[in-house]
Amino acid sequence: MRVNFSHTIDEVGRFRFNLYMSLGTVGATIRVIPTKTYPLSSLGLPPVVGNLAHRRSGIIFVTGSTGSGKSTTMAAMLEWINQTGRPGKVITIEDPIETLFKPCRSIFVQREVGVDTPSFDIGITDALRQDPDILCIGEMRDAQSIRAALVAAETGHLVLTTLHTRDASKTAQRIIAAVPSADQDSLRDQLATTLEAVISQELLPRADGKGLVVACDILIATPAVRQLIRENKIEAMNDAIQAGAQVGMIPKDASIKNLLLKKMITKEVALEHMRNPELIAH
Repeated sequence: MRVNFSHTIDEVGRFRFNLYMSLGTVGATIRVIPTKTYPLSSLGLPPVVGNLAHRRSGIIFVTGSTGSGKSTTMAAMLEWINQTGRPGKVITIEDPIETLFKPCRSIFVQREVGVDTPSFDIGITDALRQDPDILCIGEMRDAQSIRAALVAAETGHLVLTTLHTRDASKTAQRIIAAVPSADQDSLRDQLATTLEAVISQELLPRADGKGLVVACDILIATPAVRQLIRENKIEAMNDAIQAGAQVGMIPKDASIKNLLLKKMITKEVALEHMRNPELIAH
């Protein structure tokens, strides 16, 4: 048995539940869901994230390990669109629904997998018949949902979604590896055409002990990046990020070093999480 759902308890808050069986008895993991969205600026994310949220089509991935704040970032991007973007229709497909949005400049249709639609891929396909401007997909879990999301991006919609990957190159590898080898060339071309950005993030402990701070790795799909994907030179993406500062790309190491210079994290934390710790070792 496995059951995922969310529930609001009046005057207490909103919670996400995962029920499961363990040694013949029912267990549960319960996570608090914020009842409000947070401004992008309050999350410590760079301004380029807000600019990306105003793209009109293509696919944007928000990635990171479990508990890295992906859902919070994606909700903040949707609320930024809701408050400052062009008027439009946003369809979210989630398992379960987390943040509940109040319409401002956007109309929201929120659908829960297992309740409002049988699966992510069916929900995405149905959404294309419901005249959306933006699709928010809670998570792409299999080849069917990946294909459906890329088709949605190809047909002129902005798609926001998450993956449990740690950086841009691993995100591309994960997507392409989801289909049989015979189909990978066509999927690679589809990804190269539709990709807008990958926002990879990690939460690091603050130096003052008061919570966590985000470090991010941002890839923007320039013509050079698209060509790397088509030629299957995924391993060169990190070099592309290093060279892409003028268009808003941010290497993870630069993000961590900036946090260290601002004394928001300790040197020990920075050294532990950097790809190339020798950049600050001396």
